[in-house]
Amino acid sequence: MPAVEKLISLHKSLLVLSHGEGFIDYPRISKLKRIIQSCAEQLNVSRVSVWKLDTDAQRIVCEVLYLHETDQYYQGAALYQTDFPSYFRAIGEDRLINADNAISDPRTKEFADSYLIPNEICSMLDAPIFSSGKLQGVICLEQVGEQRVWDMPEMSYVASLADHISMINEHELWLRDREQLEFLEQYDPLTGLEKRNQFQKRLDFNQQEAGNSENPSALLLIGLDSFASINDQYGHTVADHLLVAFARRLEKLTRQIDCRLARVGGDTFGIWIPNLEDTEQLNSLTHELKLTSRTPLKICNEEFVNVSSSTGVVIYPIEGEPVTSPMRCAELAMRRAKESTRGGVQYFAKDWLVQLQSKRTFEHDLVEAIEHSQLVPFYQPIFCAEQESIVGLEALVRWPHPDKGYISPAEFLPTARKLGLMERLGSLMLKKACEDLVTFEQQGKSVDWVSVNIASEQLHNSALSEEIASLLQEHDLSACKIELEIVEELIGQNSAFVRSQLEALSSLGVRMAIDDFGTGYSSLSRLKHMPVTKLKIDKSFVDGLPDADNDRCIANSIVGLAKGLQMELVAEGVELLEQADYLKQMGCEYLQGYYFAKPMSKDEILKLL
Repeated sequence: MPAVEKLISLHKSLLVLSHGEGFIDYPRISKLKRIIQSCAEQLNVSRVSVWKLDTDAQRIVCEVLYLHETDQYYQGAALYQTDFPSYFRAIGEDRLINADNAISDPRTKEFADSYLIPNEICSMLDAPIFSSGKLQGVICLEQVGEQRVWDMPEMSYVASLADHISMINEHELWLRDREQLEFLEQYDPLTGLEKRNQFQKRLDFNQQEAGNSENPSALLLIGLDSFASINDQYGHTVADHLLVAFARRLEKLTRQIDCRLARVGGDTFGIWIPNLEDTEQLNSLTHELKLTSRTPLKICNEEFVNVSSSTGVVIYPIEGEPVTSPMRCAELAMRRAKESTRGGVQYFAKDWLVQLQSKRTFEHDLVEAIEHSQLVPFYQPIFCAEQESIVGLEALVRWPHPDKGYISPAEFLPTARKLGLMERLGSLMLKKACEDLVTFEQQGKSVDWVSVNIASEQLHNSALSEEIASLLQEHDLSACKIELEIVEELIGQNSAFVRSQLEALSSLGVRMAIDDFGTGYSSLSRLKHMPVTKLKIDKSFVDGLPDADNDRCIANSIVGLAKGLQMELVAEGVELLEQADYLKQMGCEYLQGYYFAKPMSKDEILKLL
């Protein structure tokens, strides 16, 4: 056969083999067997083998050897670099080893006595297999009985075989990487347990198939108690060690149960029993969890640490009623367990479903209300103590719910903070306060300033000063018309970012006050360098005036501090004439509270002004 035709025929046979239906999905050993058998048949060669390089042991190991004459496969032989240095050097440097006379060829003659002559091998044709730029192995053709001169089509074909095995190696490496990535997506690298998302998928599927099962399912959430304090006391390394030890303990407890175990949060684990046969099984498990909660865990230095855990349990469906979110129900039960008795177990009750739905509706309504700018500011007047005239207003957020009427901030602000809505809510109040200031001025009812509370989430947004500057420009307002009230805890933080934020706001000409002063902690050395012009005495120190000695002492101290730092002073929560008179005598410039006026809507404030 002419060389060109032979070359085309050989490469076509490899193409047909490698693109055959299902070839890519065969196990590795099956693919290698098909390749070397086809090679032996196409070239009519006695022996074809694939060897894998073991770099650490400095050897090559036979993955599979095919004997053409007997149609048999073998594997497992090993050749060491120390025994055959010339050959190992050649496969690392040469594209091919075409040893027509293998016994005398300097690259292969090292094999003569121990391998070639005993097996009657006269000629060899070897091609190195590279993957990711590194030598990974070799494909070896051996002719028995008589010497063979390898021609160009044969050498090209064997080089292509090596390249094809290299592609198989790369594909397997890609599959391993993908499997590892999928493992990392599904399993927690610290404990080896399922992550929450994979665990949740199982719960969702279980709910879809719930109608096909006669038995209910059970979900337990186990949360470690006071784990944050352990983290602070011992550090992250010990805390991680405790989490792993606790995970192993849970694995041991659930070994005899048909269940799935997962780490669903930082210090929270989940046990899902898809087919709960009887309550005794669950009672036994919760009893063991209680005992486990009282057993200390050993940390790295052989020291034992007491770590209790609280468990929330939900069995679903609940008396025939579907549960839309077992995870949410179990979390609620676990939270109640932590609130009642640490280390205890709390079962989700049927009447909680109503509460859960109500809470979910409340959260949805709040998101919608903020999204559609339905929350509004009420304004409480701030009076000049000497003249008893209105000089400023404090904007206090209110939620006019379409069904429930006005909802107190004490009810919805914790939810807003939990849902991450405080920054958007704060921005909304700033915008509405600016709009209302314009309305006041247009109607000739001007005030010196409007105070707006700034949430910590707003203060930690680097764009806050730009946002306020834009609002002032949009509404053509003087910067002194806006006063920002910041809680004392934020001033107390030794944060360069907070200081830079306050400086940026001050440079706009916006005034700043510390709200609820005296209830938090702030370093006086930092306070005197902050661009703050006003302190607001918290209502808790005004309540006992003028009779309570402690309140008088604290109020007098704050008044003295404000005078010394040349700051203005506002007393909040003034409800009695005696309180107002006492604060006025002490030199407090501004008074605010129900004695003078309650918080009012914009229209009510316009009438009052």
